[in-house]
Amino acid sequence: MLELRETVQKLDYVVHEQNARIYDLETTVTIQIAHIQDEYGVKSSYISQHENVDEEENTDYKSGIVNEPVNSKLNAIFRKERLLLPPNNIDSDGFVAFYSYMSKPEINPSSHLTLIYDVPITNVGNGYNHVTGIFTAPTSGIYVFIWVTRVYSGEHSTELMINNAEYGTTFLRANNGDDGSVSGNVVANITKGDSVFVRVHSSYAGTGYIHSNIHGRPSFSGWLLR
Repeated sequence: MLELRETVQKLDYVVHEQNARIYDLETTVTIQIAHIQDEYGVKSSYISQHENVDEEENTDYKSGIVNEPVNSKLNAIFRKERLLLPPNNIDSDGFVAFYSYMSKPEINPSSHLTLIYDVPITNVGNGYNHVTGIFTAPTSGIYVFIWVTRVYSGEHSTELMINNAEYGTTFLRANNGDDGSVSGNVVANITKGDSVFVRVHSSYAGTGYIHSNIHGRPSFSGWLLR
C-alpha cells in the first residue's frame, strides 16, 4: 500500500512538471510568433519595392496586347507573401490602434514596475513597443486606453501613466487562493510623442501574482478616437 502511494505521488509530480513544460513551450511559441511578425514588417517594404513590373517590358505597343510578365513566378511568390502579412503592416492612413497581452505572470512585482505586455496582436501606427511596454503616440489627439489586470492569491494596484502623470488606477484583492480580474479605462487628450504605460502603483507594491495563463491574460490596448 505504501509503495502504491509513493508511485501515485511520483506520477502526480511528473504530470505537474510536464504541465509546466507545456506552458513554457506555449509561451515560447507565442513570443516567437511576435518576433516573426516584426520580421514581416521589414519584409513588406522589400515586397513593395519588387512587386511592380515595368509596363514597358511587358506591353506590345504595336498590338496593344499586354504580355505575360517575364518574372511572373517571382511576382506570384511576392503576392502570396503579401497575403500572409499580418494586418499591422498595412498603411495606417491616420488610424492608430494597439492591443497586446502579457504572456507570463509577474510574481510579487515591486512598486513603480512598468508592466510589459509582450505579445502584440494589433499595432496599427507602430506606436506600441512590446519590449518596453510603452506606447508612444505617433500623432496628437484624443485617445482611449484600456488595461486589464489579473490577480491570483494576492492584491495589486496599477496605474495608467501618461508621461509622469497618473491618469487612472485600479485595485483588486484576491487573497487566499482567489483569482480575479479588474479593468480600467482612460480617455485623454495627448500630444504626439507622449508616453503611455501601465505600472504597479508607485506607493503600494501589493502581494502575490499578476497572473497570466491560457484562462486569462492581462492586456493593454488603446486607439485614437479623433
